[in-house]
Amino acid sequence: MSEERQSLGRIEVAPGVLATIAQYAALRVEGVTKMAPIPADVARLFRREVKQDGVLLEIGEQNQVKIDIYVIMDPQVNIMEASRKIQAAVLEAVDTMVGIPVEAINVHVEDVIYAQE
Repeated sequence: MSEERQSLGRIEVAPGVLATIAQYAALRVEGVTKMAPIPADVARLFRREVKQDGVLLEIGEQNQVKIDIYVIMDPQVNIMEASRKIQAAVLEAVDTMVGIPVEAINVHVEDVIYAQE
């Protein structure tokens, strides 16, 4: 028996939802202490894009998404490895939850926080 898919209407996902998904996926990666604020000069350049606590989204003409993630890391981790894990986690989360194509995920390590004894 064949199944026919019938369109019941449109599904729209707010860009803020994508930013939240990216934020929570990044925070779950070991070594990420917290999200960093988006630098003022970058925020000024991207006035019309979606900005949310350490996440900057740029949505292209073909609904492809570029994600810039700003994080503060723990000094006990390999920063390159943790950054790759952030990219993989965000890609998987966006693909699994929304299915929107991601063109790029750029990770910006803004600082490393050492614990004070």
